[in-house]
Amino acid sequence: MFLWTPLSGSTADYAKGLNLGVNLNGSHSTKFGNFSVRMGGIHWYTLSPMTFATNTGYNRFSLFERNPWDPNTKDVLDRYSKFYNDGALSQDERWGQQAFQGFIFEGMKLPKDFSFSYMYGKSQFNGGALPKPNNMMAGKIRKDFNFGFLSFNGISSKTYDDSLTRETIGYELYTYEFAIKLKKIHFLAENGIGRYTSPDYKGKWGQALDLKFQFQKELTFFPIELRFYHISPRVINNNGVFWNTSISEFQVNSANVSPPGSQIPIIPFASSLVPIGQMTNNRQGIILNTDLNIKKQKLTIGYSAAQEINGLSDKITYGHQANNLALSRMWRWAFPSGVGPYQNLSKIYRGVYETVQITDSISAKGFNAIELSFKGKMKIFNRELLYFYLGGFHSVQRDFSAVPKYSKAAYLQSYNHQFEFYYKLFPKIVLANYLGYDRIIANQNTILDVDSGLAKDQTGLSYAIGLDIQLSKNTGLYLRHRWMTYEDVNFSLDKYNGQETSVELKIYF
Repeated sequence: MFLWTPLSGSTADYAKGLNLGVNLNGSHSTKFGNFSVRMGGIHWYTLSPMTFATNTGYNRFSLFERNPWDPNTKDVLDRYSKFYNDGALSQDERWGQQAFQGFIFEGMKLPKDFSFSYMYGKSQFNGGALPKPNNMMAGKIRKDFNFGFLSFNGISSKTYDDSLTRETIGYELYTYEFAIKLKKIHFLAENGIGRYTSPDYKGKWGQALDLKFQFQKELTFFPIELRFYHISPRVINNNGVFWNTSISEFQVNSANVSPPGSQIPIIPFASSLVPIGQMTNNRQGIILNTDLNIKKQKLTIGYSAAQEINGLSDKITYGHQANNLALSRMWRWAFPSGVGPYQNLSKIYRGVYETVQITDSISAKGFNAIELSFKGKMKIFNRELLYFYLGGFHSVQRDFSAVPKYSKAAYLQSYNHQFEFYYKLFPKIVLANYLGYDRIIANQNTILDVDSGLAKDQTGLSYAIGLDIQLSKNTGLYLRHRWMTYEDVNFSLDKYNGQETSVELKIYF
């Protein structure tokens, strides 16, 4: 293990090491309540979805590629069995939480069922080797009831751009969150106001709203969630569950002022095709989700329709599901933008997104999505086989549409299919298989190739095989090998094929 600290005077190899530090935790129980303190190190924490958390989605994702936060399980098949049985996964403490370094003070089980938390320090979007003052402050006050809770939350992040600490870059967001859980209906909501400021942008306040109605199967025969969200283009919070697509954030002055190791400001995602459940600012829409169980077969269906609040961007960004993670590893230790043969790829953590230019006039674009997840199981030679299908059908067009437009009327159509099979060969060995396919089709109102005169027409294909091996109670070995190919038939330089092998040894001690 290589530990790096800026106090050592060397930053040459910091990107390949760790900067975790030492954690200090303490708690004390009194007749007024329980109080705890966390200091130093890296703490994984959450306040509320809008203020300080990460998106957990609707459990419609691939299990084949393991994440850093995927734990070992007691039985080598447990991870896949839990996903089949519960529609959820066992994750470690980082799942759904943000990294924080600094001071956290909490009070629990206070009189009248109150609780609170206060945070002061740095999230991953502060800190680094930036020499100028920069910090984040957040907190909440919560009151619990028999039928739910009410919470007031706030977050403020600030970085100074000049050595005299007169010019600031930052954002603020203040919300109230509540839940009302009755026998047949659950109602959850978070609503608030936020703004972004920088030396050249004095933002006004905007609204951030997320409403959920969850109807239990006792009322509707199968569970249904109806969701509405509205997030103003003025609201930015890089620590929340929504992306910034509206404001190109202010760049801190030059490399001399920001030495290696400081956090690079998040770039805007333009008008982005996102999975159902992933919100962005400058957008409002509805989401509908349901689960259907037919004997041993389980189906979840998601639908969304959304529109931008203001027409701000002449670009669309999107991902390639079949080879997304493998492609991101081409830039293992960096997060560049404007790479690839046409300088239209950008690397993010465990992913790559592509940008396409719209040649039409700017409008408040409409977005649609339908997502399916199918799960089943059977036995072959008296050994259990679990099989999963994940499908996504997305479109973006000039205006709002209640249904997806899978035709040339859409600026961009995206189709992806992912099949996975997990077979328990032996008591401590699982054979894993994956097949992924995606299609991206653009229309003539997007940028055209100089030679062909045609729009994007892309196909990606990936097949992978792997083994999960339980070496001992706390140790797992995970092997993966992938064959991949991709081509845009209209942009001649946009193609690749190759193979990738990964080995993960995970030990808990």
